[in-house]
Amino acid sequence: MNQNKKTLKSSLIGISLALLLATSFVGCTESGAKKEDDPSILLYLANNPNSFNEVQRICLGTYAAANSCVGGTEFFNPGVGCALTKLDGKTAEQLNALKECVLKKVNDTVQPCNLPQFTYALAQQALAGAFAACNTSYTTTAGVTVDLKGYLVY
Repeated sequence: MNQNKKTLKSSLIGISLALLLATSFVGCTESGAKKEDDPSILLYLANNPNSFNEVQRICLGTYAAANSCVGGTEFFNPGVGCALTKLDGKTAEQLNALKECVLKKVNDTVQPCNLPQFTYALAQQALAGAFAACNTSYTTTAGVTVDLKGYLVY
């Protein structure tokens, strides 16, 4: 009887140690997992070392602000959206309208989309949600109407 208690006690201790060890391995794996950051602006800057014109500077700032509302792994892509071929023929006034529209949602007093509880998992969701007004005709505070369809790309 005494031998059975010893065996049971040592078995329980062994199982407990095994569970603790397994838990610590899982904890290490989760904390050591690679963090997903948004490298797209850095990649764009690395691949386009030439100086930027005014329209590109406004575009890059706008994309950075829009990406602050995305908390997942798919961000708005400034490498495509701010490329010279995409911006060809666009004016600073048009890009300022996009910037105003994006910043209106980022700086919203009720539900700013850059706070963790209001961020979107994907850029596509942010475009359909917070930035829906930024993907159609938009009237600026100065009264200028600009068609922003297709300006924000992911």
